[in-house]
Amino acid sequence: MPISESTRLVRLYVASRGRSLVGWEGALVGVRDAITPALFAAALAEHQETFIRSVCGARYRPAPGRGMLRCPRCEAREGFRRRGQRRRRLLTRVGRIELALAVLGCRCGHRFTPFLALLGVARGRRLAPGCERRGLELCTELPYRRAAEALRRESGAAPSERTLRRLVRRAAARCDLRRPRADLGRLDAVLVDGTRIRAGAKKRLRDDRGVELDIALALCGRDESGRARLELLGATLDRGWPSLIRPLRAAGAATIAVHDGDLGIARILERALPTVPQQICTFHLRDSFDHRLWQDGLAFGARRALARAWGNAPEYARDGESARDALAAMAAMAERRRWRRTAVDLRVIAPRATTWLEIGTATQTTSLLERLMREVNRRVDPVGVRWSRDGAAAVIDLLLARRFRHPDWLRLCEDAGSVQAWAELQ
Repeated sequence: MPISESTRLVRLYVASRGRSLVGWEGALVGVRDAITPALFAAALAEHQETFIRSVCGARYRPAPGRGMLRCPRCEAREGFRRRGQRRRRLLTRVGRIELALAVLGCRCGHRFTPFLALLGVARGRRLAPGCERRGLELCTELPYRRAAEALRRESGAAPSERTLRRLVRRAAARCDLRRPRADLGRLDAVLVDGTRIRAGAKKRLRDDRGVELDIALALCGRDESGRARLELLGATLDRGWPSLIRPLRAAGAATIAVHDGDLGIARILERALPTVPQQICTFHLRDSFDHRLWQDGLAFGARRALARAWGNAPEYARDGESARDALAAMAAMAERRRWRRTAVDLRVIAPRATTWLEIGTATQTTSLLERLMREVNRRVDPVGVRWSRDGAAAVIDLLLARRFRHPDWLRLCEDAGSVQAWAELQ
């Protein structure tokens, strides 16, 4: 690896009208923001000169250098000559730096600037890869305007709000969360659930809850501290549950599939994972009991108490047989009291309400997925904001890809390598 050295003399002055130095921190921060980009631009310029010298020889003394570069047009590996410089400003994590990029000419007549490719900056771009990734990270946490302001405070320079929107959509197009995962190892459980996002055309309804966001996670055991290891199987916005069939098939080795009891989810799991037993989340069972008892006209206090007692019966049962007996007793009580909707609901959920006890696993709820959906709603579902469908899908895809370090997210920006930098103060 070529090593370059850049030496500059820096004089730092501190002046005050009186004896007091109140406000010295703000003054030094301003100096730092001004001097840091200049120092790093000088270091990069020195490294560029070292590299060009190894390819073309010293200035005014050309020498052949084979194998270091390749012409983008004719793919020649030698015969390059210096052809001047081009000025380029880049937004980076250390501020706005200005570079004098060396232009090389090939025998075929093509001219190019190889140092941009070495920096990982695409042709025609003004944003360094590290700055781009940090901007995308901030956009998954904050509104675009606040993300631009936060990046400007961190780096001293930032793209505009409009540019950040374009970056998010361009990056989301490269993150395919519906492609089946082939890098999953051990799978303990599959968690599937959905939520609503206020996006798309507004409907003239009193309760317009937006479009459906469907997410599937894989529980891949726990680490040494006991924290759950989660992997993203797939996520779709306003595409329906059938769009998750291909991602779900990658979890065929799972022990159990937990969902909220939705019949659409149950049918999709039967198609995608026919050999994996299903379990209805025990927390959702309580809500289901409360809703059905309300439909049957039970009073508030009695309904809440009975729903809590019914929910505790299968959750705290000793084994699967005792949980099935408790569900049978509930169904008999509903038939006796003529709670028809409750009785029908109990017959539907009974086969999937005690699976976790029968197979001996501890995974019985979708609480880990519910926590993730709260993170998504915090970013894309604030009060009074309505997204376009494409805009919401782009932010959600990036948020989930970053949250789980999806392979597409890791390949998104070329900002990781073996480069080292150090400084000495004398």
